[in-house]
Amino acid sequence: MLSEFEKTRLAVRELVLKAELITSDDFYRILRNHHEFLQEGGAGGYWQTFYIENLIFGTYHGSFADAHILKKQAKISFRNLSKVNLEALFMPYADFSCVYAEGKDWKKSDLEGSLMIDSLLNHCNFKEADLQATDFSRSELRYADLSYANLTNADFERCDLTGADLRSAVIDNTTSFKNAILKDTLLPPAFQ
Repeated sequence: MLSEFEKTRLAVRELVLKAELITSDDFYRILRNHHEFLQEGGAGGYWQTFYIENLIFGTYHGSFADAHILKKQAKISFRNLSKVNLEALFMPYADFSCVYAEGKDWKKSDLEGSLMIDSLLNHCNFKEADLQATDFSRSELRYADLSYANLTNADFERCDLTGADLRSAVIDNTTSFKNAILKDTLLPPAFQ
């Protein structure tokens, strides 16, 4: 019998599979606004996540002089990113929760402090990406390439990292793999 949390997670996964495709125009508009969010001091906050009856979401907290700054932050939840270029993306502290982006190339992207919970990211390339303090909780990252990525303070709680490549990734005692699936995962020698 599934717990209420597991039922919620499965319901969210079904919603992610049906996520609306984001157009390049919409994505780049969000990206421009997010850069304004960063320039106006929006970086450096933290995420708090909640799950309530078939819904999982996060709220961002920081010390902002103006509430209008927060309105510019990228919120790309429940979207399909199949048609946008993500390589070398600069979007730290963005909300990518519950996105569908399987097989996408995030190589050399800066996603520090971003929220990527409950996302489908199987076969993605995160090689050399800055994923410091990024929350991937409950996401699927099967066969993802995270080699040479900065994973300090990243959260992979309950993630499926089956077959993922984490060799040469920057991992330390702040990186969380609590209850993660690490079957056939390639880990740095210090963690094997």
